[in-house]
Formats: sequence, structure tokens, C-alpha cells
Amino acid sequence: MLAKKSINYHDFISKANEIDEICELFDPKDFSMWRALGLNVVKLDNGKITLKTRETNIEDEVFCIVDIETNGGIKNGQIIEIGAIKCQNGQIIDEFKTFVYADSIPENISVLTGIYPTDLKDAPALGSVLEKFRLFLSDSVFIAHNVKFDYDFISSSMEKFGFGMLLNRRICTIELARRTIASQKYGLGSLKEILGIENTHHRALSDAISAYEIFKTSLKAIPWTVQSTEDLIEFSKTAPSLKLPNTYKTQLG
Repeated sequence: MLAKKSINYHDFISKANEIDEICELFDPKDFSMWRALGLNVVKLDNGKITLKTRETNIEDEVFCIVDIETNGGIKNGQIIEIGAIKCQNGQIIDEFKTFVYADSIPENISVLTGIYPTDLKDAPALGSVLEKFRLFLSDSVFIAHNVKFDYDFISSSMEKFGFGMLLNRRICTIELARRTIASQKYGLGSLKEILGIENTHHRALSDAISAYEIFKTSLKAIPWTVQSTEDLIEFSKTAPSLKLPNTYKTQLG
């Protein structure tokens, strides 16, 4: 709702009070807590409430491009590596990279990622890593390739350790690439090949850097009407797709 328009303060508090997950964590009137959980809520001079991302131009926004490696699914696995870079106006301004201790890694995960139990034996505990990552992420816009996986996994992990869910605005580089890069496929490997990105695959920081390069390429192709961060988020979800037809299937049809 706030992504679309500013709303009256009392309406904002009333609607926030209807969200049990929020009320269990903090008083919705405490704007510092909204920001601590990643959502920069702003009270305007006219008394209305809006999101800072509605007021921020894309070149002024801080984006955090994230990738994680895990030893299983969100229900039975945990994060074993986090890589992230913060960028602003086309420049990398900070970096986060760490292994995370885990008791075990399935062999197929080790084969895929090149991460083995010996790599994690001296790594920091998950709770410690999440606490540091929360501070690193702050209220920046969370970006990932297939953002739902990384965002939901980290948010769920945060909640398990009592840090609260993520409320950061987010962008999926798959969705954004569909609107800005003509391709038959939008997997990370396919886009890396198209864009000439050469680095290690299935390692957190390398994949975050790949997503960053895709993000930079996409930004060059957005129309001039996309000005604010919220404009960009909306564009990534609703603009016409540039996906090319699968010529092989077309010939069979």
C-alpha cells in the first residue's frame, strides 16, 4: 500500500496493528523499529506516511545484492555461506563475505558448490553471522537472482534467532532482466554467458557479483520514466517481457 501512495498516519498505524507478526515484535508507532527491520518509513511534513524508496532517486539508493549457499531447504537446512555487495550510483561501496558453521553438508551440495565440511569447521556460528548481516543490510534494497529464495531463507533464519523478519524492499534480477535483456533463458548461467561474465558459479560472493553485473546492465535499459526506487520495483514486476521464443519448440509446433 505505501509503495503506491502516502497515507494518513492514523490509517497507517491502524493497518499495522492488524498485522500480528508486527505487533508481536514492536509497537508500530516506533518508526526506529520499522527501519531496524529494513523498511524506512517516513513521516512527511503534511503528517502522511510514505516509504523513503518512493522519495529516493535510483542513483541515490543503496542496493544490497545478496547470494547464499545452503546445505538444504528452508525447512531442514541452513545457510553455509553469505556473499553480498552494497552499491550506490553504479559503484560498489561495501562487501560482506563469510562461511557459516554447519555440522554437515550433503555430498551433492559439496559437489555443486565446492564447499566441504572442512571449510566450515572454524567458521562463525549462524546467529553471529545473521546479526552482523542484519547490520550490513540495514534498510538497503535487497536484490538477488531469484530473490524469493534468498530473501525468505534469510528472513526465516532471522526469525528463528529472534532478530525479526526482513521488511526490506526487494528486487529480483530475474524479473528485472526479463524486462531489459532479450533472452530465451534467465537463469544465472545463461545471463552470465550473454553478458560475458566469467567467475566461479555457485559460490555466494561470486554469484552476488554476477547478479550485480546483471543489475547494472538492466539499469542502462530502463526507460527515463523510471526514476525512483519504487518506480524500479514496479517496473521489474509489470513491464512487458523481452523473453525470446524457444525456436526449437516453435519448430516442433
